[in-house]
Amino acid sequence: MGHDSAHRARIAAVSLLFSIAIAGLVSATGASSKTKTPASKLYVADTQGDDLAVIDARNMKIIRQTQVGLNPHGAVASPDGRTLYVTIEGTNELVELNTVDDKVTRRVPVGRSPNEPTVTADGRYVYVPLRNEAAVDVVETQSFKVVDRIPVPAMPHNTYTSADGRHIYVGSMSGQRITVIDAATRKVLSEISPGNWVRPIAIKRDESLAYTALSTLHGFVVVDLHAGKVVKTVELPPLPPGTPKPFLDTYTHGLALSPDENELYCTSMPGNAIHVFKLPALERVAKVDVGRDPNWIVFRRDGRFAFVSNTTDNSVSCIDTMSRKVTATIPVGHAPKRLVIVETGTKSEVQ
Repeated sequence: MGHDSAHRARIAAVSLLFSIAIAGLVSATGASSKTKTPASKLYVADTQGDDLAVIDARNMKIIRQTQVGLNPHGAVASPDGRTLYVTIEGTNELVELNTVDDKVTRRVPVGRSPNEPTVTADGRYVYVPLRNEAAVDVVETQSFKVVDRIPVPAMPHNTYTSADGRHIYVGSMSGQRITVIDAATRKVLSEISPGNWVRPIAIKRDESLAYTALSTLHGFVVVDLHAGKVVKTVELPPLPPGTPKPFLDTYTHGLALSPDENELYCTSMPGNAIHVFKLPALERVAKVDVGRDPNWIVFRRDGRFAFVSNTTDNSVSCIDTMSRKVTATIPVGHAPKRLVIVETGTKSEVQ
């Protein structure tokens, strides 16, 4: 090989090594970027503001505050976790967000005072309870238009989709009913009267029982969904003498089943605490002190942590479900209430 040929060979070898190094750097950078993408996002509705706080539910850090409209009330994620639907009380709208960049993509007018929505198992429809209309608006997600309105008892507040997708549950406050709707036909199947204004509900996956918070009750009732009646009343420990009454006599405004359904978490709003019950015996096994006026609870899909919105403290508490201790307190916007967790690449965890 001549001098020029050897020189060209050396240059080619160096170029090859340089290309490999650059490719490795790009690959490493890409992997690093992927590791920085949150595997789990927690969305917090700041109800007295105009935004959602977005939290990385792995490192418990705020990612951003996303403006959605005045007085966001409730939120639910699509089954694939790619879309978030948020009700806006200040403008009577349902808003759609892309969960990749958390930007608003579409808006649609709905009835008065839209509250906690739910989405059908196929992702085709969002059910929006209208607290001041005694009705539920049904929004078709492809056209993003209201396609139906279902009359229900007065002041519908929270909606839920059954695990198998067949039923929609609506809890009405002054109507004092749990309404069961056929998701396929949108017809009312039955109504259950648990005894007072219906607040949040936690429904077992097999739809055998619904743990239901009621106004004036510091605790919850257990509703047999097949029999359509209350079978047990569970009271939390008495509050200290002189404890002020909570707004609308709502002593409990957060109930959530752990992902394995072995535990039930229940808020005491005036007690500033979460009470943990072992199931099915409903044995109270722990009390966890959190911030003021704990409002809503959601579990991470792996069950390792539970998150609680503290409305008066403008914060979210993160509870380690093994030690049953608060491991982080995250400041958010004004009057946080509803919470939703979206797991990247998996079916969303909705509460």
